Amino acid sequence: MKLAPENSKYVYCIIKSQEETISFGNIGFQGHEVYTLDCMDFCPVVSDEPFKKYEIDNEEEINIHQNVVKEVMKDYSIIPVAYGMGFKNKKLIQVSIRAGKKAIKKSFTLVDNKVELGIKIFLPKDTEIDNEKREHCKTESTENFEKITSQSKSLNLFSPRLLMNTTYLVDKEKIQIFSDEVEKLKLKYSDYKFRYSGPWPPYNFVDIHILSNKKGGFR
Repeated sequence: MKLAPENSKYVYCIIKSQEETISFGNIGFQGHEVYTLDCMDFCPVVSDEPFKKYEIDNEEEINIHQNVVKEVMKDYSIIPVAYGMGFKNKKLIQVSIRAGKKAIKKSFTLVDNKVELGIKIFLPKDTEIDNEKREHCKTESTENFEKITSQSKSLNLFSPRLLMNTTYLVDKEKIQIFSDEVEKLKLKYSDYKFRYSGPWPPYNFVDIHILSNKKGGFR
């Protein structure tokens, strides 16, 4: 039996504790209001939703979840939470926050005032590869980006043409500096294809399942 929507809640992300409840407007599932709950030193960003299992192939709900997180991160440092985190009531959210308090604090220390930026560099198509140029591009890109950023993670090279697939944790104030560096490298290596994305929530630098002991969990 599902609980009434006003009792059960869905969590989109977590921000630091605020002096008062913040409303982000009616941008949640089914146009429901998204707002903050006060839980000790943190504020889960939630909307009142029926308690249910959230299907991982529901693209509409996943897009809403992602858009809410992007909206919140415009003004606040956030810890993104995996899609599907539904709770029967506020008390269970508080229990999960309490259990993960140490990890949440550590995550905020890492991602405070930062966003995630992604870079993919593809080798030229249907041409002979200059191995020396290839290595110069990879080394120069890596060194120049790491001067600007605090952390990076190498992701899967899913194509033989993919020279680099890296995500970076960047101070919000340095986004333009990072973007300018991308443009410089694009001009220098004009026959290579650069795919620059972001800013994103720092999904690759925190445990997005921090409120659950199992992926896609609901409690």
